[in-house]
Amino acid sequence: MNSVATSDTAGNAENQADLVIVGAGLAGLTAAVRAAELGITVVVLEAGRETTYAANSRYSGGVFHIAFQDVHAPPQTLTAAVAQATAGYADTALTEALTGNISRAVRWLADHGATLGTGGDLGFMKNMLYPYSLREPGLATHWPDKGADRLLTELERRLNAAGAGIVRGARAISLAMRNGRCEGVAVHRDGCLETYSASAVLLADGGFQGNPNMVRRYISPMPESLCQRGAGTGLGDGIRMALQVGAQVAGMDRFYGHVQCDAALSDDRLWPYPILDIVASAAIVVDSTGRRFTDEGLGGVSIANAIARQDDPLATFAVLDEKLWESCGKQFLLPPNPTIEEHGATVHRGADLSTLAARSGLPADSLASTLETYNQAVRSGDPAALDVPRTSRDSTLGRLPEVISTRDMVAIPLCAGITYTMGGLVIDDRCRVIGRDGRPIPGLSAAGATTAGLEGGPASGYVGGLAKALVHGLVAGEDAAGRVR
Repeated sequence: MNSVATSDTAGNAENQADLVIVGAGLAGLTAAVRAAELGITVVVLEAGRETTYAANSRYSGGVFHIAFQDVHAPPQTLTAAVAQATAGYADTALTEALTGNISRAVRWLADHGATLGTGGDLGFMKNMLYPYSLREPGLATHWPDKGADRLLTELERRLNAAGAGIVRGARAISLAMRNGRCEGVAVHRDGCLETYSASAVLLADGGFQGNPNMVRRYISPMPESLCQRGAGTGLGDGIRMALQVGAQVAGMDRFYGHVQCDAALSDDRLWPYPILDIVASAAIVVDSTGRRFTDEGLGGVSIANAIARQDDPLATFAVLDEKLWESCGKQFLLPPNPTIEEHGATVHRGADLSTLAARSGLPADSLASTLETYNQAVRSGDPAALDVPRTSRDSTLGRLPEVISTRDMVAIPLCAGITYTMGGLVIDDRCRVIGRDGRPIPGLSAAGATTAGLEGGPASGYVGGLAKALVHGLVAGEDAAGRVR
């Protein structure tokens, strides 16, 4: 059944549906299709106007995994992986909802138009959307007509076939509340104010990575120095609106992203891929003083967060030797060596440390001291004892610590690439938004990168954005349909 639209004498439009969803990414469209097939009326509000509107889901690599594990592994295996990846930070109930639903969610998605296959040699790439991405550098060729782009198109087609659809160019500005219950959303569209009334509202518009003021408040003193390696459309509207009606937020100080070369900030050919995670985890990562400031062994997501927190995120470098650059620099599906240099990015080289320091602008004495201390700790087998500890464990996109030679050296200027923020609205395992009184706000749910509780924490733990969006969307759609019926 289609939603009903009316107009008042002031020219404002009022529309009615059982469920109104803010955001047409993977979480929003999954919830919409699932709720519609369960028999309730749905409207999806999307701020983008284009047919293929910008969305992180569309621009993603299309890999479904849980903390770099196969989504069809036993739930207890996945739960342990989440606990390890987040150093115990992830909420238990949210983790169990994710790991207990991901296998059926991926199967549901395959039954609803997704083409999945093994897109790489790494074990977590067994469920990757086809046609595969991560093969070409730069944004222009990374996503168009690839698996994630096709999936969103197919989900919209199925939504239309169910008598629902996406309202484009509709930016949500506030939630309609009555007696403590959320009963709709007000939006700006084509210069007019429109109201969408509903029995349930789902916020699925992503994080706040595209909002410089919020990024400056929570993530980095210099948001302009971070590379937007996603759509950049997450403006934090859902979080802002929910805060206004009494919602809780948590974990706002972490994001999912990768280590990029600094040239990615100004050259679209160098983001979202290739990334420098494996290189940075094999190197020492230093600031302009030549000193380490983060644990490289925690991997690229953690390193990117540490770079963003620096007073000057662009005054950071990965320092390693040519042997490591020729080995780890050529790993992963789209390796940075030689891709970044082929596209004009700077890679400083020096036959010895003093030459490298002069060419990169790093202070030679400080860099030499940092490298000597680091190498001694690696040789002794106790890099965790360093003033800035270095984890001695291998990770999916990381390396065990190795001695770095002071001959034939390399220094790569870095920047942090931000894809989506990890914190947001506090929800329960049914995706209901929790108020500051500790109870669910009636009628209000949230999904995907709008939410907190699964990722982030001191280790900047990453669980998997597409998997989180998919499961949240499925659970939220089912819960809304159950409540409406």
